Amino acid sequence: MSRNPQRFVAPELIEQFIAACRVAGHEVIVTSVDRSFEEQQALYAQGREALGLVNALRRLAGLSPLTDKENKRRVTWTLNSRHFPDRRGRSHAFDFGIVRNGAYVGDVKADLDGDTIPDYLECARIGEALGLVSGRHFRNPDYPHLEMPQQAKDGRDADHIAG
Repeated sequence: MSRNPQRFVAPELIEQFIAACRVAGHEVIVTSVDRSFEEQQALYAQGREALGLVNALRRLAGLSPLTDKENKRRVTWTLNSRHFPDRRGRSHAFDFGIVRNGAYVGDVKADLDGDTIPDYLECARIGEALGLVSGRHFRNPDYPHLEMPQQAKDGRDADHIAG
């Protein structure tokens, strides 16, 4: 699992996202750009399978083992991920995390700046303003996930094609 913005199809968007979040008062880090199928499979098993199987899959994927407590939370809802590299070796998605006072903030409802808007929602909106699609709109909302819009076969942005 890479955190390298250069593995994203448009690394300049990650740089712009981080800078815009900083201006809004939020320090963000990239937590994941591209993943192998083995990594995605291990993440998908988390919170769904017994700890022994989850940790066996994590070991095969080169990930560190989890505790029983960590295995209670699901972290992905799909095996068909936009984090998988395309033919050019680039991911079409990245995940981010908010950091406050040097500590990762995992609570997507946290409003640490006290403006009555959850901080992850603020950052998701910043990503959307840059033209990215936020995971907050997914059936199972994923606020720390941003991805490129899907392209139609003719190359146009599929989100803007009337059907």
